[in-house]
Amino acid sequence: MTGVMLLVAAVGEFLVVPSDRVRGVDLAWVERARGWIDGRPALEDATLLWADLSGPWVVHPLVLLLAAGLVLTGRAPRRALLVVPVGLAGWALGSLCKLLVARPRPEPDAPITMVDSFSYPSGHATNVALGAVLVIALLRMVARRWIRWSATTLVLLVAVLTVLNRLALGVHFVSDVVAGVALGTAMGVVGLSLTGQMRWCRARAKR
Repeated sequence: MTGVMLLVAAVGEFLVVPSDRVRGVDLAWVERARGWIDGRPALEDATLLWADLSGPWVVHPLVLLLAAGLVLTGRAPRRALLVVPVGLAGWALGSLCKLLVARPRPEPDAPITMVDSFSYPSGHATNVALGAVLVIALLRMVARRWIRWSATTLVLLVAVLTVLNRLALGVHFVSDVVAGVALGTAMGVVGLSLTGQMRWCRARAKR
């Protein structure tokens, strides 16, 4: 997971941030995305609320609750709880990645909110993608297929809305959220593989 983080940090530091082409796309999308909710107070309030509800301080406790619920009801072995340290490690590594690249935040003309931390990669995108991978893996332990697929669709919808939310607020560039999704997804897959969860989930899903 550390190796994945360092790779994403290197891509950001040496390829994304210095690239004039990427910068042009990023800057063009800052004001365009802000226009989605600009001048619509209800949408602005909803977007700010979603930002609070989709942060890592909500994502990882939900992963813990799902894992604990599956274990306590006998649907998963105790090792399913290993998804929790995987998620927390990913959260910490994503924060470290921000410090390594130290990319300043966008500065839209009329910001809705201000964030003091660095921009690349998006922490919300990283953690919601990481949480989605972990939750989808846990859902494969649920016996009823319709529940698995319905919940998986909902999880993916939450992830997409969170990415769009970060752009609409003007607190991230497009490349930030793309890097965040890539980082979170990759760290989730690697973490599950290292803890043996991926193999167990596949075996469980075939039953």
